[in-house]
Amino acid sequence: MSRRLTTAFVLALTAGVVVPPQAGAAAPAKLERVAVVQIQRVLLETKEGKKARKDLEKTFARNKARLDAKRSELEKKIRDLQRKAPMLSEAKLAERQQALMREQADLEQLAMSLQQEIADKEALLTEKIYRKAAKIVEQIALEEKLQIVFVRGEMTVLYADPRLDITNRVILAYDKKHR
Repeated sequence: MSRRLTTAFVLALTAGVVVPPQAGAAAPAKLERVAVVQIQRVLLETKEGKKARKDLEKTFARNKARLDAKRSELEKKIRDLQRKAPMLSEAKLAERQQALMREQADLEQLAMSLQQEIADKEALLTEKIYRKAAKIVEQIALEEKLQIVFVRGEMTVLYADPRLDITNRVILAYDKKHR
């Protein structure tokens, strides 16, 4: 047989033959049991999440009051300097202006520091609740024999049948487990 005929014969024999997966390699599972969970709702609606939010709001209010007091004090000093400026020597005026500029910089640094404190605290609380919620989602997934659970958010899952949403179950189970 010519080389051309041999190639044609081999192709004809293999056409339509399905090659089985390699030994030990599992065929991909058919995706049948799927759910979604809205983690943001879990963070906001669980009792622990609500308590964390209140704590953050208290910390924010306390920090804001502290900043407002310092800002008010600085503004008072600025007004005082403006009233006394005509009576001060140039050197004394420059010295007091420099001091106020340092206080302004300190106030800005304090504001950034307090803002970072709030952000760090929020991240820590969010991570803590997220880890606990993930374990509960895993338990529900095992009980329901779910193959995959997607996190539903504005930028992740565009549409999911509402019957697939297990968020309420996660919130109830979370509150029951973490009182």
